[in-house]
Amino acid sequence: MIKQDILEKRVKIVYLSIGSNLGNRFLNIEKAKSLLLDEGIKIVKSSNYYETLSWPNPKNPKFYNIALKIKTRLTELEMLKTCKQIEKLLG
Repeated sequence: MIKQDILEKRVKIVYLSIGSNLGNRFLNIEKAKSLLLDEGIKIVKSSNYYETLSWPNPKNPKFYNIALKIKTRLTELEMLKTCKQIEKLLG
């Protein structure tokens, strides 16, 4: 059994960017924020919404983007897995 480092489960400040360019972009981001909260992640602060061109092909639908300041006890790998699960769930 691997002994867990005492610092590994401390609360960490993380900055997370979220974007959507399909369907109801605003609602997709709000759902993602709600799912983060369901995982015990605390949203400390949220930026304004910004609309940006798609890259590398600006002819694709534009993105809505926000940045979040969050607090979490998740490790980096757990945070990545959580974000990927949310992304998959929302399509």
